[in-house]
Amino acid sequence: MRHNELTVLITGAGGFLGNELVRQLLDNEKTLVVAITSQKEKLQKRFSSSSNLIVMKNQDFFDKKSNIEFVDIVFNCAFPRSSKPEDLSKGITFTERIIERCSELNLKKFINISSQSVYSQEEKLDVTEKSEVAPGNFYGLSKFACERIVATGCELSKIHYTNIRLASLTGLNFDVRMPNRFVKAAINKEIIKINGGNQRISYLDVRDAATALIKIIDSNSTLWNPIYNLGQNDSFSLLELVKTIEKVARKHAIFNLNLDINSNDDNFNNLMNSNLFYQDFEWKPKYSMPNMVEELFDYNIQN
Repeated sequence: MRHNELTVLITGAGGFLGNELVRQLLDNEKTLVVAITSQKEKLQKRFSSSSNLIVMKNQDFFDKKSNIEFVDIVFNCAFPRSSKPEDLSKGITFTERIIERCSELNLKKFINISSQSVYSQEEKLDVTEKSEVAPGNFYGLSKFACERIVATGCELSKIHYTNIRLASLTGLNFDVRMPNRFVKAAINKEIIKINGGNQRISYLDVRDAATALIKIIDSNSTLWNPIYNLGQNDSFSLLELVKTIEKVARKHAIFNLNLDINSNDDNFNNLMNSNLFYQDFEWKPKYSMPNMVEELFDYNIQN
């Protein structure tokens, strides 16, 4: 007998996106969250007050050391943030094993988190789901390989699935992103180095990403597209980012940013068109780049 109305399994639950998915899903007491992670103790401590959470180590899940009888939907967020071939190969193998295990559990819905890295990162028009796949590195190629594994495995097992090509995420504790680094440099009166400045970039707040993915749960899985882009359609140049940081910095009595701008014809951009996702799931992002900068200043000054 089931005690919860919905059981959601999340792999990579200790990661940046997985952790936010767990946090938001636990707000609904009728949802049982099964978190699969290599960081079991850390995740249990973080959500120690939650009674509707089961945390399992990866290998225990594969070895069937659980009493999980039914799972409604899986979010596969697990994949190494690495460019090393040996790490990427483990990520691909993990995806294969997850599909096999989900087939054994008679799962019917599977959402695989892929990446915009499957597209070219050179200057281009907005990329749609019909655009050419042209990974520029091993990471992007590995993500595309996982998409094909998911498609083949789910079709054979009659599992409804979709691959979410996720944009670059940002958040308060994700210092690999330029907004985070630039805001910290502004507060600490350090040099903000920019090469070029006209490159157009776009980030999706991790809170928006999790909210968007949760919207998929109640949708009709028979109508899912096999691929969706999920990002923030609004974009900005590096120079526009710096101007926003300057504006917010003045509110905190921080003046005259220490800028080092070098001319550069770098044609990089990471833009995607996410209109198909917005339309099919009736969703739009809440957090814009100015919102993110405001929060980064507040967070870093307080901490």
